[in-house]
Amino acid sequence: MRHGHSRKSRRLMTPEIAERLLESLRPTRQLLTRTLAEIPIGDPEYRQVDRVVQEIDGLARILIGDETHYFREDSRARIPDTGRDGE
Repeated sequence: MRHGHSRKSRRLMTPEIAERLLESLRPTRQLLTRTLAEIPIGDPEYRQVDRVVQEIDGLARILIGDETHYFREDSRARIPDTGRDGE
């Protein structure tokens, strides 16, 4: 239930926490994607592992506005400038 609040108004995670969270998930996502290559497509395990990878990418989209965050080789969380410093 939304209770009339926008998503932005409920966001409680600081950019620093978002960056730490995404960086801590990086090795897990890498292991999951490597595992997908070993599991037959369509198996229940494949579908579940793929779902977890998609959820991690979705979290990156919510936190930093970029679900392709993990696709770049040298990516660090890029937190969008919210314009709070004097704008």
